[in-house]
This record gives sequence, C-alpha cells and structure tokens, in this order.
Amino acid sequence: MATSVVSSLVFFSLLAQVSVGLLVQYGSTTVGNGNFIPLSSTDAAPTVDIQGFGKNGTARLFSVVMADQKALVAPNKVYPYINFWIANIPAGSTGAVKSSILEPYVAPSNTSKNIPYQNPFSAKNHTYDFVLVPQRNPLVKPMDSRIVNSLADIIQQYHCGSPLQTVSFTTSLA
Repeated sequence: MATSVVSSLVFFSLLAQVSVGLLVQYGSTTVGNGNFIPLSSTDAAPTVDIQGFGKNGTARLFSVVMADQKALVAPNKVYPYINFWIANIPAGSTGAVKSSILEPYVAPSNTSKNIPYQNPFSAKNHTYDFVLVPQRNPLVKPMDSRIVNSLADIIQQYHCGSPLQTVSFTTSLA
C-alpha cells in the first residue's frame, strides 16, 4: 500500500513538472478549442493564466501569441494577423501573466481597421488562436507589421520553439 502511494506521488510530481497549462478567459468565459465567444465579449484584453512551467527544462522564458490565422486572404496566400503577444513569461510562473507586452492587444472588432487594404475574404466568422511557445532569449523588439507570412515563420524569426499548447475560439465579425 505504501509503495503504491509513493509511486503515485512520484508520478504526479513528475507530471506536474512537465505539464503545461494555458488558461485564457474573457471575463468569466474560458477560451476552449472551437467555442464561440460573442464579439462584444472580446473588446478588452483577455486574462492569460499559466501553470506547470517547470524550472528544470531548457526553456527559461515563454510567450503567448494570439493570432487570426486567416485575417487576410489574397489571391494565392492567406496571411495571419497578430492580435496580441505576451513575451518573457518566466519559467516556474503560475497564475495571471504579468510579463512584457511585445504587441498590445487588438480586439477582433478592430483587426480589420489595422489591415491597410481591403480584405477580400468575406467570411463573417474568424477563429483566434492563443499559442504558447518557449523562448530562447528575452524579446523586446515589436514586430514590423502585425500581418505576417505565417505564424510559424514569425515564431521562428523571434527564435521561439515549437508550440506547447494552443487554445482557440471563434467569433462573428459581422
């Protein structure tokens, strides 16, 4: 009996060290993969909570990037728009994120106002992803443009690692 209790404690201790959690909320509404959040609920920046960042890994800093992956559709290309980027989240952090804002929050209702040309994409529903990535170095330089070739390219350009977790929601821009 004592052996199984010890084994369980060791297992859960190891799980706690490697488990990463990302909780994003607009007020009392939690962002969960594929859920619909009314546009009016996304006017203010969400709260971003993290948990389970072990201090023993190689990553010492993390970022959370919010992007509309299909903000602009051109004839042969789809361009994401970076709505929000929280950087330099220390490993070992838990609770509400209070780190560097690399790109201040732009609400989904204001995204189209920041795209310099008419979006030919007429879909009224857009999906917004929050992506948690490890950083190699502290980030301080804002992006040249929030419209990017791909989310993967900008994450690589800023020397961040592969996504650890993604949560997303859909809202109607019409």
